[in-house]
Amino acid sequence: RHNPDPGEMMSSYYGTLSRSPRVQQQLLRDRLLRGQHEPDVLTEIQKDYAPEIAAELQINPDVSDNLFLMTMNQLAVSYDHSPSVQAEGIDDADDLAPIIPPKLWPLCQERDLIQRGIRECFMRLDWSTDEDTEAVSYRVVSPGYVIKAEGTDSSPDRPVCLTEYRLRMRDGEHRETFETWDVRDPAAPIFRIEEELDGERVDMTATYTDSTDYPYRDEQGTPILPYVLYHARLQDRLFDYMSGIELVRGTLRLCVGWTSWWDAFNNASSPQRIAIDLQPPAGTTRTLAGSRNVETITTSPKTILKFESTRDSAGRIDTYPPGMAPMDGVEALRAYGERLAVYAGLNPGDLQVTGGPQSGISIIVSRDGQRRAQAKAEPVNKDGDAQLLAIAARLSNAYGGTALPTDERAYSVQYAQLGLSQQERKVLIENITAEQSLGLVSRVTMARRLNPGIDSDQEAIAFLVDQQLQERALSDALSLIIGEE
Repeated sequence: RHNPDPGEMMSSYYGTLSRSPRVQQQLLRDRLLRGQHEPDVLTEIQKDYAPEIAAELQINPDVSDNLFLMTMNQLAVSYDHSPSVQAEGIDDADDLAPIIPPKLWPLCQERDLIQRGIRECFMRLDWSTDEDTEAVSYRVVSPGYVIKAEGTDSSPDRPVCLTEYRLRMRDGEHRETFETWDVRDPAAPIFRIEEELDGERVDMTATYTDSTDYPYRDEQGTPILPYVLYHARLQDRLFDYMSGIELVRGTLRLCVGWTSWWDAFNNASSPQRIAIDLQPPAGTTRTLAGSRNVETITTSPKTILKFESTRDSAGRIDTYPPGMAPMDGVEALRAYGERLAVYAGLNPGDLQVTGGPQSGISIIVSRDGQRRAQAKAEPVNKDGDAQLLAIAARLSNAYGGTALPTDERAYSVQYAQLGLSQQERKVLIENITAEQSLGLVSRVTMARRLNPGIDSDQEAIAFLVDQQLQERALSDALSLIIGEE
């Protein structure tokens, strides 16, 4: 297991290495993307409430409204359909099979989600001979597991050395290891696998690999760093881990809000009865964290409480109105969630808030908003994919005997555009039909509007010509059949 879930990581990683603010923030986002953020919600409850109140709310926190994950899932659509790849000097797509295995683009769906949510994501490359096939294999590495990384002055957004935390199998057990790759000095590259024993790093490279040589070199003998760092936006640094912190922190606070709402729904949405000049029955003393004591009385609708008068005269029982109207709380939390979604980089017009009985309360990103997010991500995805394919080609040429281009500029990646929904298409057809009746648009413009993947007038003209040729071919075929009959 190379990339364990945060909940399965051992204490040394959380206790020592994760003290780095970058790693802490990236691991927090990783837990949100994996739905493992309950401990973070518990911590947030402690920040917001007095200990005796927090102790009650922490019994069963509400983690159902993960707005961070919900929003990122809707924005990560760039690889829902496999891109098309062209390479200079390569006419047959099968020639690219060693560097574009069937699993690559599905893996990029996970990478796209992490890249948007955590702002960066690594792809690891290896030369694989599994299942009697020789090809490059890929692995998604969340940036929180890369505890150290450095770039260069000329390329500050690309790592030249890094250390990845990985769980490896040794002697039938999972072991925490730290895998270091360093190509800053091409004449003396570094590859090392270490374990932490008694607080010190011990070199275990030969134990795991039977060698201490640098594993990957291209045909010229130049060392290959088998990692590519994808960014959420073009930048001049390796990590942008604080961008979008508003949505991250707000999601945790929203979970606290729903936890508090459920507690109030149970305990404060009904009338509250009070005793005046009456002594309630003895309660049960509970000890909270920090040696604080609180006395509680457990009741239910079947409970009969016996009160005793504290004076010679009779006391009385009175009623306070409900402390919370449940639906008012729901509306307030919904408004808070709408406000947070804007921090995902969306325009308010891109958000559709639904609250029907089937869909519940959720925030939906419109198709138009998804397309804008896809277009914004295309330059960084092209840059990362070109790096990935060029490095994969170097591995394939050196270890698979292929002759693929190793220049990043030799690869052209085209991403499938998110299509129109049925409702969008219906409205658009009605609008452009009305405009055409007034002579305001041409058929070329109509073709471009109805097909978001057409980027130019020339492509639209070619599309319309192809449609006409198909119509003529169909007409000729039908005429031939009718004539024979």
